Amino acid sequence: MAKKYPFVGKGFEDRHGKMRYRFRRKGYPDRYLKEPYGTKAFEREYAACLEAEPAPVGAGRIAPGSVSDVVARYYADNAFQDLRPSTQVVYRGVLERFRIKFGNDPIRKFDAELISRLMTAMRAKPHAAARLRKLLAQLFVIARRAKIVPHGFDPVRDTKPPKATGGGYHRWTEDELAAFEAKHPLGTKPRLAFALLLYAAQRSGDVRYMTSETIAGGRIRLDQSKTSNAVDVPIVEPLKQALKAGPIGASTLIETKDGDPFTPKGFYGLMKKACVAAGIPHCSPHGLRKSAARRCREAGCSDEEGMAITGHKSVREYHRYAGDDARGDRADAAMTKVMANQNSRLADKESQALEIAA
Repeated sequence: MAKKYPFVGKGFEDRHGKMRYRFRRKGYPDRYLKEPYGTKAFEREYAACLEAEPAPVGAGRIAPGSVSDVVARYYADNAFQDLRPSTQVVYRGVLERFRIKFGNDPIRKFDAELISRLMTAMRAKPHAAARLRKLLAQLFVIARRAKIVPHGFDPVRDTKPPKATGGGYHRWTEDELAAFEAKHPLGTKPRLAFALLLYAAQRSGDVRYMTSETIAGGRIRLDQSKTSNAVDVPIVEPLKQALKAGPIGASTLIETKDGDPFTPKGFYGLMKKACVAAGIPHCSPHGLRKSAARRCREAGCSDEEGMAITGHKSVREYHRYAGDDARGDRADAAMTKVMANQNSRLADKESQALEIAA
């Protein structure tokens, strides 16, 4: 029988009496796993390790003071170690791509002028540029602490990322939702994924790891992987029908043909192909979460009620997802009041004029 976690050793008891387990895979970064062995949280952390970028060739021969040196120091620092595994995967991806190109360059080389040119070169990808800039700021914190660069050397401070335009992922319309349902009937994997994304209003990263325990008792209960926010959402009738029709996996609700949880790229590919087949290639899985927030707003839900479903921490972010298509209606109402006030003032003036004339 195959080992359930092939890249995790037997484990050992640390000086506090806690069992510790280490992820070791040739060509990949080692990592001590924090969550209790065998739990769903442990499985998510293990999956995040599997999705990590391979360690670059020659990582053991790092030049002191180089970008690679500072990146390695950052990985070992609490600033990185305390991040959630899913966030670590994203940050590693950004830094490893940066290290492939600039790893042997001295970190001192990256002054404000060079970083500004990097930001300009990434103008077409403003969100990626902002994330890289944020991580460069972290690297310079590490570099200053290790005295690799002078105290006060902070070139990131004098730069700005390109301004993001647009509202991010497209928010599905009701017609687009109907087109997807018409193409993918109940009982298909894309339809099940669609229903979980729309009616649970959760991120793909959480939907991919939902299990039978997550939906026990007719409710979706989970701690969001990105923010740790706890959500408790009722399973409404359309989702209930989709779950009943399946197909439901053995360990997670949605599985690959090999019985494994989907990777981020695999899940996105599943939904993107389904969108193309439905004639809505511009739609994406994350846009369904925005549609769920929009439906809450259109139904007259308060911000607190909508955020209880989506799990957003801030009203501002919730509004960004829910949209604001009612601005025209509010403007009409406001202008009606303005004109009514003007007419009232004119009527008063005419009345005063008549009184004086009399």
